[in-house]
Amino acid sequence: MKHTNLFLILLCLLVIPVRAGEDQPTFLHGYRDFRNFLYIFENGTPRQLEQQVVRSFKAKGSMIAYANNANDLMVYYKGEKFKLGDMTATNYELTQSMMYFQRDLMLSVFDEGKVTQLTFFLRDFKVSDSLIAFRDRNVDILRVYGRGQLHDLEVTLTGSLIDYKIGENSVAYVNNTGFFKAYLNDHVYDIDNVAPVAYEAGGNLIAYVDGLYNYLKVFYNEKILVLERFQPLSFQAGVDMIAYVADDNSFKIFNRGKLVKAEAYPPDFYQVRDRSVLFFFNNQLQLLQDGVRYELDEFRPLNYQMSENNIAWIDQANRLHMFTEGKSYEVSMERISAYELNGNTLKYDLPDGTSRVWYKGKVFGNN
Repeated sequence: MKHTNLFLILLCLLVIPVRAGEDQPTFLHGYRDFRNFLYIFENGTPRQLEQQVVRSFKAKGSMIAYANNANDLMVYYKGEKFKLGDMTATNYELTQSMMYFQRDLMLSVFDEGKVTQLTFFLRDFKVSDSLIAFRDRNVDILRVYGRGQLHDLEVTLTGSLIDYKIGENSVAYVNNTGFFKAYLNDHVYDIDNVAPVAYEAGGNLIAYVDGLYNYLKVFYNEKILVLERFQPLSFQAGVDMIAYVADDNSFKIFNRGKLVKAEAYPPDFYQVRDRSVLFFFNNQLQLLQDGVRYELDEFRPLNYQMSENNIAWIDQANRLHMFTEGKSYEVSMERISAYELNGNTLKYDLPDGTSRVWYKGKVFGNN
């Protein structure tokens, strides 16, 4: 481990960038106390958010969305509460950077303190941490929302667009003329004139098996690179990285322009999220992150969660663990009923109905 200025270490533990050039958010959690009042955990401090029982709540990134006692849809963001209207016939969800909600066929997004109505005639949509791609029932256009801007990607798609996929900051799709295209950083690129066999949209890249030769390729830094000349057995895309099992069963990682063989044989499972590859190989739960390999556990986890390059998992003895900033921690030896990872904060619930929040090596409760 490299030694770093203490101030920078504390800063990195507290926040993580979502958008370049903007303020870095703090990861929040919400939980109910024994009276069912909603509390917020922010910057290492828990405090009561509402004076009455809330009907539901969800927390992710730097926001908490909830339905209050009057059935209003509310959002807490950067120290302020925003009322977004009646909750009747409304579904809501959060990503790391925004909250979106649907009322019948109307889809809206709350982003940076502002509500934008995306469509009143929703056909379908897909969401990543920073983008929303959607199609309208009346206007035949594939559109994408991100960073406060709405872009039209493709027209005349009804009945001809089989599927589209969304990544951290990308959208990949085949248009009505059979061209394989991608949206990245506010630009639309023609990648191939033949539809791919398979493809995945990631962060800053598109991974795909081309439809002509079955090569595994990546569109990265506005260039098309050939990774394998035989179709891989599987592949997943993250931010600036791809993990895959090649046709010879070797496990390989493409990371920031470099390709390495991680293992000669495939792992029992692997999962790519952000800049992390979590996998189980040779009876070891392992993590590849920023070019460093970590051994997390000697047993296959019962379950796990990944969020902003942090990992939480339950081991075979039902103990809760956390990996953050290059270190592993045993969070709880108590039996838990549920847990939720949001960046570098980990909330878990106990069978008696109480909740705990683990943050920077300390546990906070709702006694």
